[in-house]
Amino acid sequence: MIHLPQRDYFCYIPESRLCHTLGCTLQSAGYTKVEKNAQYPAQTHPEDHLFGRNRGRILQAYQIVYIENGRGRAELGRQEGIQDIPSGSVFILFPNVWHRYAPELSVGWTEHWVECKGTAFDMAVNSGILDRRRPVFRNPDIAAIEATFAEIHALAAKDAVGNQPVLSMLGLKLLAILAGPRNASENSTNRIVNTVRMMLLERCADNRPMEDIADALNVSYSNLRRTFRVNTGMSMKDYQTEMRIHKAKDLLDNTDLSIKGIAAQLGYSSGFHFSNQFRKIVGCPPTEWRTRPDIASAGSVSKPE
Repeated sequence: MIHLPQRDYFCYIPESRLCHTLGCTLQSAGYTKVEKNAQYPAQTHPEDHLFGRNRGRILQAYQIVYIENGRGRAELGRQEGIQDIPSGSVFILFPNVWHRYAPELSVGWTEHWVECKGTAFDMAVNSGILDRRRPVFRNPDIAAIEATFAEIHALAAKDAVGNQPVLSMLGLKLLAILAGPRNASENSTNRIVNTVRMMLLERCADNRPMEDIADALNVSYSNLRRTFRVNTGMSMKDYQTEMRIHKAKDLLDNTDLSIKGIAAQLGYSSGFHFSNQFRKIVGCPPTEWRTRPDIASAGSVSKPE
């Protein structure tokens, strides 16, 4: 069970340069227990956050709202219609999307909420992790949601401004808790593509045919090849090559292996083949990468080929 604040609270925090750099700024947080037949919402919030049951509201940031108990209804977009919000639900309010919501008068509810903005949430929308058409999460990981809100409430009550960077990362944690299971359980295509990515990373030095991956996953190679390209924008072979070059950079920067030694470790037929592909992708030969000024000034050790 969540450890509740001793009383209703809300806090609003100025934007932070550090949080902006981290990709998420938690701007406000709060907890409210709405008794049955009580006025909702309370008219104590800043003017730009007030809304009525009839007028609704439009925000410029994302809000994550968790309804711990009770029930109510919400309209989350002018075209989406009225949705029931039972106990244990989480819903997301999106920037520039009209909304209104309220507990059922005869029941009331207890709500926990945070408001965040930043590139991390924007990218989650752009990549499809968050979907404006599906703002309600009806079966989230309640234990994880409640534990995270407990941390948020405790830190916000203690020192909201001083704890803003940690609070912002807890906002991202809520995002991860909500988005992970939905995508893992509902998008089998993403699961397959991510599995292939992992296998190609693990096998970046392996020259076995790509058909072996399809066989291991018990899927059609032609369908897998097409699905991977559509979802990543590159072929499986090109992705494997990208992983090889990434690994090559690590070996060049952090070991004294020769160019031939790195080529052999990464499955290239020769140092020439490795150097040629590295130059084509990176824009310089591996020897030049290893001796670039920022590495040389740090005292990196290189070994002649």
